[in-house]
Amino acid sequence: MLAAFALAFVGALFAGQMEGTAERVLVVFVSMLIALFVAADPHDDSDNITEVPRNADTELSQALTITSHPQLQAFIDASADAILMVESARVTAANQVALRLLGGNIVGQNVRMAFRHAGAIERLSDPDAQHSGHPIRLAGIGQKNQLWDMRIQTMGPAQKIVHLADRSGTQAAEKMRVDFVANASHELLTPLAAIKGFIETLDDPAAGEDAATRSRFLGIMAKETDRMQALVRDLMSLSRIEAEKYDPPQTPVDFAQIISETVDQLKMSQKDRGGDISVDIAANVPPVMGDAGQLRQLASNILNNSLKYGRAGTPVTVSLVPSRSGAMINFTVADVGDGIAPEHIPRLTERFYRVDSGRSRLVGGTGLGLSLVKHIVDRHRGHLEIRSTLGKGTTVSILLPVAQV
Repeated sequence: MLAAFALAFVGALFAGQMEGTAERVLVVFVSMLIALFVAADPHDDSDNITEVPRNADTELSQALTITSHPQLQAFIDASADAILMVESARVTAANQVALRLLGGNIVGQNVRMAFRHAGAIERLSDPDAQHSGHPIRLAGIGQKNQLWDMRIQTMGPAQKIVHLADRSGTQAAEKMRVDFVANASHELLTPLAAIKGFIETLDDPAAGEDAATRSRFLGIMAKETDRMQALVRDLMSLSRIEAEKYDPPQTPVDFAQIISETVDQLKMSQKDRGGDISVDIAANVPPVMGDAGQLRQLASNILNNSLKYGRAGTPVTVSLVPSRSGAMINFTVADVGDGIAPEHIPRLTERFYRVDSGRSRLVGGTGLGLSLVKHIVDRHRGHLEIRSTLGKGTTVSILLPVAQV
């Protein structure tokens, strides 16, 4: 038992001298793992030892027995990351995550057969390699687009512990960020290019002095400016909602009133389609805990989408009712239209994703409407569901938790 405490203490001291957080965590994990093995060793009689070891050599000799410890598998299986023990370039133990990743028969094999990755093989097969625990980025292990951080820690002569952490999510987030910047730039440059072109045309006396041409061009410029303004407004809203996503709203809001007001505004502003809206709000719908401005934006985006993409002259049905349990309210908007193919539905809430880019730009969409809705629903701890049938139409359902009295 004293040896176990000593091992943990030495590991903590060593970790404290390292700079990176990940490296410190790995060193502490390894030292604690060894300490647990030593403490749990059924043959350990260190409690009867009266003299504490005076140097690290004795502790290292105890650490060398880790790969043959009877409880090794149970300890490494507790990790959510892939962990392998390698001795003399051969895999001696692996947890279940590593077996699923590299194959169920890797234990006992040479690292060349287990990894099939040149970078990993080179570092694991070299008995003289010095390992600091710094991450090594690996691609091509597991699925095609998966990325892994491999950390290697020397346990003793020819013994290494290998830790593989999946970093695919971080890579996907970075790709989304890059795509977002590229798409936003493109969406802003398109109307700017049109406006600049029309300004240059109007600067020509032949076109600028023609009243009809001037009026038509100025109308297009105003429309493009409105589109650019809407895009900037949505970008600002998205940024603000993302900044607040871990801060759930704390104010009771009458969502039924927000829907009624939004419908009234649309009926006045959209004379051609406003009359197609049909509203069914249950009596005594409880308030929700929410942000009134964001919920107003949510209702407006959903209703505007249904009016834009629903078939002209067909109804847009709006309903608000309590859920069966009474713990949530169900806001549903259904339109009659062309519908959406099933393969597009999972991506509808992605930024700038469009099923039909030409049609979306024609009706004035920014490509951020449903992405904003998804972020608002997530912040309010709700649930968004989109169902659609080709040739029949689309239904959007949103569940929001009621305010607790």
